[in-house]
Amino acid sequence: MPSDGKNPLTVTGTIDRFTFRNPDTGWAVVRLQEDGGALRTVVGSLAQLHEGQRIRVTGTESEHPKFGKQLTADTCEAVAPTTVEGVQAYLSSGLVKGIGPATAAKITAVFGARTLQVIEEDPGQLRRVRGLGDKKIQELTQAVKAQKDIQNVMVFLRTHGLGPTLASKIVKRYGASASALIEANPYRLADDVIGIGFKTADRLALQVGIAADAPDRIDAGLVYVCGQASKEGHCWLPEATLIEKTAELLGCDAALVPPRLPALAAAGLLVRQLPPGPVLLHDDPQPIVYPVALHKAECGVAAALDRLLTDRRPKLPIRAADAVAWFQERSGMTLPEGQHDALVRALTEPVSVITGGPGVGKTTIVRALAEILAAKNLRLLLAAPTGRAAKRLEESTRHPASTLHRLLEFTPVLGRFARNHELPLEGDLLVVDEASMLDITLAYNLLRAVPKTMALVLVGDPHQLPSVGPGNVLADILGCGRVPVTALTQIFRQQQGSDIVRVAHGILHGEVPASGGADSDFYFVEARNGAHARQLIRELVAQRIPRRFGLDAITAIQVLCPMYRGETGADTLNRDLQDLLNPGQIEIERGGRTFRVGDKVMQIRNDYDREVFNGDVGRIAHLDTGGAKVFVQFQEHTQEYRFEDLDDLVPAYAISVHRSQGSEYPAVVLPVTTDHFLMLKRSVVYTAITRGKRLVVVVGSRKAMAMAVKNAEDTRRWSALADRLRDFTRDTSGDPQHPLDSAADE
Repeated sequence: MPSDGKNPLTVTGTIDRFTFRNPDTGWAVVRLQEDGGALRTVVGSLAQLHEGQRIRVTGTESEHPKFGKQLTADTCEAVAPTTVEGVQAYLSSGLVKGIGPATAAKITAVFGARTLQVIEEDPGQLRRVRGLGDKKIQELTQAVKAQKDIQNVMVFLRTHGLGPTLASKIVKRYGASASALIEANPYRLADDVIGIGFKTADRLALQVGIAADAPDRIDAGLVYVCGQASKEGHCWLPEATLIEKTAELLGCDAALVPPRLPALAAAGLLVRQLPPGPVLLHDDPQPIVYPVALHKAECGVAAALDRLLTDRRPKLPIRAADAVAWFQERSGMTLPEGQHDALVRALTEPVSVITGGPGVGKTTIVRALAEILAAKNLRLLLAAPTGRAAKRLEESTRHPASTLHRLLEFTPVLGRFARNHELPLEGDLLVVDEASMLDITLAYNLLRAVPKTMALVLVGDPHQLPSVGPGNVLADILGCGRVPVTALTQIFRQQQGSDIVRVAHGILHGEVPASGGADSDFYFVEARNGAHARQLIRELVAQRIPRRFGLDAITAIQVLCPMYRGETGADTLNRDLQDLLNPGQIEIERGGRTFRVGDKVMQIRNDYDREVFNGDVGRIAHLDTGGAKVFVQFQEHTQEYRFEDLDDLVPAYAISVHRSQGSEYPAVVLPVTTDHFLMLKRSVVYTAITRGKRLVVVVGSRKAMAMAVKNAEDTRRWSALADRLRDFTRDTSGDPQHPLDSAADE
């Protein structure tokens, strides 16, 4: 809401009514009747209050362009009503079901303005009120006490520097017990309450008296650092690294940290063990530390793959050579050696992997499998990690495909998959496309649902960016040496004329791309600097590409950015393109982002209730400012979002390269400038370029592109899946985990 920062004031009055209230976020709009009789609109974190309640509000008054004068509450505290009328209004406000104006009048007729004092201090006296039974007295007493407790909690939280929005979230999560729970363990806030990170919880912990060197503080720091590492893609951290990072985070002596690790492992909060793999005479292996869930997932993936690989019984009643010959005759194709081998392995091996870049025929193999299994009346399951990838797979193979979550029958309310080792998948062959997007947790849930009777084929491009989640699943499977792999490298004839395909494969060999000819589908537009690149991108998206290629600027052109910040970061370009392509529309601002009718937006979290998933793109069809709702048209349906749900959406004129995984776009515009030096990696530019179907335009400097192409080393991910898979072959009778303590055992 607009606020000019002027006219701070404090008012006291009684809540006359709520014109808007959202219990989920705590936000509300109330009409407050001041003690002098005037009505005033107050907005803020007030949803936990009740009509008829007397409050004192301090805030800033401003003029809203549509709703007029409003007082934005910075602080709010309950004030006991001082008049009989005020007490009656408070008691009949819906505080207790069954106590309306008539009953409230009976109570105040006996006790007058002292009514609330009687309820709090001597509720037994309420039996003097005719018709008020013990149950109703108990409900009334508890309701009044709860309201007072909640206000005390709000005061407690504000005293410790938490604003009204965060305070409301905490009250919603914990209720009147918030103060006691926080004083006992303030670090739980970082896990339980969205918007409160570790540093806020740690500051609160120090304020409530937890010592800087307290074991509880060190324990919380260790668990937090492990969790942060998983967000960076790691399954574990070397113990020395974990100790160093925790001491740095807490600002404490590093010597205080190591003694806490055995206790955390014994309590089942972390897993500490020696790394898997062979121990050589000259080695001095140091412990590694996992979050419990990731240790379980990594060990589970290794065990599940080993189970599938060691059962050599044929899974498909098919003679592979005859089936391949049948497909070639039916399709009129002669498969090159690589594709022939991939198809044979898929039909004969319990687990196999097919890899390759664009244009090498991975989809042809999957289409062949679909036709062969259909001819044999066998059941083929096709799946991919995201909805976008599943839809592409279905369109290219003309066979039904689904997301892995849907295949495994994920239940949002329970937060788990119905399909597992007890209720496995039903089918003869499972093909998982875009396997590079598999993180260790999703791979674990998938593999534990694959029965021994089902063959498994993973299809992916190992040169793309790794999964957003922790682990390096595809790379580890390729590197373990136990899974049959077919790497396709020959570009299909129909793709040989594509400069996009040529450039992509050239990048993998360290070749810096040059712009194609007049009829090319790949262009390199040089820019002097980041500001110049920004201006060029504006022109290309809004004018030059639509005019030259007949592509719609909003629906057909996607800007992919290595980073969010900077002159050519996704944040800046989103604002630029929004103003260029969709100006003058009804709009709202939320979380520093502007949303307008007609905007292209992307969902950034899986929402199983709406059936909208991370990466889905839609257009804002309608903004209902009065009802605080946004309606977004996705490909197959329109979904309603409340204003407080808009954290799940981001403008999508420009998105990060990471968010483009699994997608294809008619046209891609990619800024590559030295401003992005932190993300100038071969895998980033390769992934972005391979997202374009008809056109790719790179805007930037050749120096930056050369830096990216030469930087083939991605940041290492701490993952031990490959070693665990190899350990099974060294000693299948023993435990390959090398636990340091019992907490490591599964």
